[in-house]
Amino acid sequence: MPTALVFLAKANEPLLFIVNHPGSLPYLYFDRDKEIYQGIIPDILNGLVETNQLNIKYISNSRKRSEEFMYQGGADLMMLSQRWLKEPDKLIATVPLFQHRSFLYKNTAFEKDFSLENSTSAKNICTRKGYTYPKLKTYFRDRMLMRVDSSSHLSMLRMLSKNRCDFAIMNEFNALNLINSSFFKDDKFYRSKHPVSIVPLNIILRSSLVREKEILDRHISKLQESGELQDFIDQHTAKPD
Repeated sequence: MPTALVFLAKANEPLLFIVNHPGSLPYLYFDRDKEIYQGIIPDILNGLVETNQLNIKYISNSRKRSEEFMYQGGADLMMLSQRWLKEPDKLIATVPLFQHRSFLYKNTAFEKDFSLENSTSAKNICTRKGYTYPKLKTYFRDRMLMRVDSSSHLSMLRMLSKNRCDFAIMNEFNALNLINSSFFKDDKFYRSKHPVSIVPLNIILRSSLVREKEILDRHISKLQESGELQDFIDQHTAKPD
């Protein structure tokens, strides 16, 4: 795992922002060439760091342990939808950054009337290890879908390209970056017409960090109103050649 890096600032003690290893394009990922964390989240936080309102240090951990770290007080912030928290009453969340939309992807075009409910046989679906996918819970329980876990979104899409699963479930921005990357220049993928889930994405904080939440809420709202937040998204989302 990459060594945690510190954005230098004169604010109080650094807040530990936990990253789900190995990170996730375009949100928060480690740039090995520049040896810094990059993405939409650092872009959002940079303005607060540069004005000494917050001091941020990124640390890396697994998705499952990241949330536990937050409950135990081992970290201060993380990127997640408040709706995905196991114990939402124990943590607080910023205003939503934007909507997190997840779709199904496959190697062949989806039928016009496609729906998971109409599937006549069990299907394998490429999933990210440690992710829960609440909207698919009943399909897993009834064995209409069988999880094929991978450690990253890249490995998920590689599995799909090799027909080791029938579908992959991915956030639209994660998928765009990978599909338009050099890894899959000779592959063709199709996206389901409708998203599997739509949830607001937040920055989650320990419950005691009320002042920091207020700072973040004001900052996020200004970025949304000015259009800068959308610029950050566009800058980190790969476009087809």
